Amino acid sequence: MTDSRPGILCIEDNPMNWRLVQRLLSQAGYEMHWAEDGLKGCDMALALKPALILLDINLPGLSGFEVAMKLRQDRGMDATLIVALTAKTMRSDRETALVTGCDGFIPKPIDPFLFVGQVEAYLGGQRDRLEQGREGDVLRQFSQQVVEHLEVQLKEAQEGNRKLLGVQDELEQRSHHLSRLLSLSKDVIPIRDESEILARVLNQLHKELHLDRLRAYRVHESGAYFQGTAMTPEGFEETPVLPGSHPLITWMETLPVGCVLVGSELRQSMSWQQGIELGLWTPRTQALVLPLRSRSEEQRLWGFLAADRFDRAFEPFETELAALYVGILQVSLENAGLITHLAETSQALGTSYQGLESTYEALKEAQKALKTQNQKTALGGLFMNLAPKFQMPVGTLKEESAALSLVMDLPDITPSDLRMECRRSIDQIRNAIHKVDDLVRALLRRAGQREASSPEWIHLHDLLRQELELVRAEEILPEFLRVELNLQAPRDLLYGVYSDFTEVFGHLLGHAMEGQPTRISLRTWGGGSHFRMEMEDDGAPIEAHLIEEAFEPFPDLRPAMTEAGRRPGRGLSVCAHLMAAYNGTVQMVPVERGSLVRIGLPME
Repeated sequence: MTDSRPGILCIEDNPMNWRLVQRLLSQAGYEMHWAEDGLKGCDMALALKPALILLDINLPGLSGFEVAMKLRQDRGMDATLIVALTAKTMRSDRETALVTGCDGFIPKPIDPFLFVGQVEAYLGGQRDRLEQGREGDVLRQFSQQVVEHLEVQLKEAQEGNRKLLGVQDELEQRSHHLSRLLSLSKDVIPIRDESEILARVLNQLHKELHLDRLRAYRVHESGAYFQGTAMTPEGFEETPVLPGSHPLITWMETLPVGCVLVGSELRQSMSWQQGIELGLWTPRTQALVLPLRSRSEEQRLWGFLAADRFDRAFEPFETELAALYVGILQVSLENAGLITHLAETSQALGTSYQGLESTYEALKEAQKALKTQNQKTALGGLFMNLAPKFQMPVGTLKEESAALSLVMDLPDITPSDLRMECRRSIDQIRNAIHKVDDLVRALLRRAGQREASSPEWIHLHDLLRQELELVRAEEILPEFLRVELNLQAPRDLLYGVYSDFTEVFGHLLGHAMEGQPTRISLRTWGGGSHFRMEMEDDGAPIEAHLIEEAFEPFPDLRPAMTEAGRRPGRGLSVCAHLMAAYNGTVQMVPVERGSLVRIGLPME
């Protein structure tokens, strides 16, 4: 023991007595332990081996006498004192305590003023002794008590065993009921016919509970009345409907959710007589009524089940079983209706889809025709706008051709002069033809009649000039907006996809136009191994934090502007993506007014 005072174990089933013993001995400095029954007390005594055990004789189960005998059979407990605490004051009880192994006894109720002294006396060496010659008589009396005690325990065990067998039979019956219920639930899952679901569930419920009369009602879709089904010897038949305003329906709507009424509780209800009048039960039968709430609207009455039988009252388990059956019936009917509705909806959707598909095909044809017509209209307008562009080179062709004819007819011009004049006219004709040819090629690309998505050798300067002419003709670029061209790059021939560069040019121009400029400047420069181009406008400025994110994807996620200005063009991220395919770069250079976008391309 770690404490200076001995440890004491109190085996006492009365907590109040234990608290008194604990308070008195703890104040005296003893280490206290408690066990509330004999078996636990034996285990704790063998584990703790206390100096003293205060043992209540009248313990449930294993008595105090039996605990003392059990402990004295263990040689390791020889040094432990056992003092009986007993309310028995008869001499035989005290003698029995000594015979069974106790070293003394303290009568109950204990005296708080004497108790600590009594305990310390036993710890100090006091022992109670049995009178000489009394041991045999006491042992015989104790043996008789043990036999009587064993007889009582045997009867209690037999009674407990009988109850256990009854519970086991009941559990087996419930297990059989639930197994059949589970099997039924699996069988009705695939059924879609509501009448078949009703017949299967109600027929099995009728057999399980041995019912004489059984009816089930369900609210109509309109909510105005309840439809009924009654079980008869010939099968199931419909009953007269019940209006939603019937007193029986109104009464059921007031019942708590999950309520099942049987026996006297149903007989004493206000609707007992109404059920008799409707033929739901008779005055001499044991009746049952089970209302059901809607699963979607808990306060709304979905339906109810009424049943009765003559032989015996309904047990609690039977009412629970009836609730389970009716719950399966409700879920199965609702699921069947839902699946039927889904099937009809699916069929209607299939028909609608076929109609939509044919309509879609018709729309595609119409769209194709409209696209062709729109393309023709757009090309017609574009040709009309480009007609003045062709007048100058065509006029040059006519003039130079006429001049060349006149020169050829002059007799007094020397051959050398003639050749120089002819060369000049031919150069003019070639330039005009080249200009017309470039415009026609650009127009054909725009119209989709010439492949523009296959790699080819491209003169970037010619592409820029052609695209400017086309956007002017399309009126995308207003006539009043001045465009300054300064194309100084020594090399502009690059192998690539024509449409990539027209798309880049379009996005750059769109970005410049969003600032509503009065002037746009397009410049090129570079060396032998690189090409540089920049487009600058004098429109609204762009904030510095937006310049850093100008070429990132998802422009709609960019932060809102905090000052007056404009956002970067939505297509700048596309420019960066296209130029990355050519190992090129795109950057926006901060300027005081407007914006400046620069492109760099390697030419090797």
